[in-house]
Amino acid sequence: MKLENIIIVITGGSRGFGKSLAKAFAGEKSQVIISDIDKEELEKTAQELSVDSFVANVTKPEEVVSLGEYVFKKYGKINIWINNAGIQIAPSIVEDVDIAKLHYLFEVNFFGYFYGCQTALRYMKKQGQGLIINVNSTAGLDGKPQLTAYSSSKFAIKGLTESIRKEITNTNVQIYAIYPGGMQTDIYKEKYPDDIEEYMPVDDVAEKVIENLKSANPEVDFIIRRPL
Repeated sequence: MKLENIIIVITGGSRGFGKSLAKAFAGEKSQVIISDIDKEELEKTAQELSVDSFVANVTKPEEVVSLGEYVFKKYGKINIWINNAGIQIAPSIVEDVDIAKLHYLFEVNFFGYFYGCQTALRYMKKQGQGLIINVNSTAGLDGKPQLTAYSSSKFAIKGLTESIRKEITNTNVQIYAIYPGGMQTDIYKEKYPDDIEEYMPVDDVAEKVIENLKSANPEVDFIIRRPL
């Protein structure tokens, strides 16, 4: 896939892996639009990377719709939509999971992706092509003790991705999934893992994503595990 001059939307793009993806795509001369709930951090990152930006809360479907409207009106198309905005809560056994935090985690990690897929699909079907990329996690492939909330949300994204893939088989729209292992981001800010220094640098993972997209036969379910 050629990445030069294509229009790419990235949610959760002001920091962490989203920021690294934005930087990597900008390096390929893509037109990048990052979105985030944090207006100040978003504007700072957009200026730093020389990319476009739009403030949106992915838990509010009307704001995700507004993001799509902004991009399509300004650029006339959406080639790639990357659902990336996500959160984590501190590890705990299942009976100790805070229910309010559990609901909010699903609002961001699952419903935010669902709204993003809905919005992207409407434009991509209209324009006759496009690619949605759902940033998942290896926690969406295998259950993790004390990560029941997070892992469950990622399994839900896996089901969403695979179901949409079967719905769009007769179109020129595609949907990919990325399954990274642990990365060095502030998603763990409630409780950082003791071995966080052994996790993957986000820029390294972003470069692997770019390499996969540019390959002749990209993996539609791209698993990036931490080196042993």
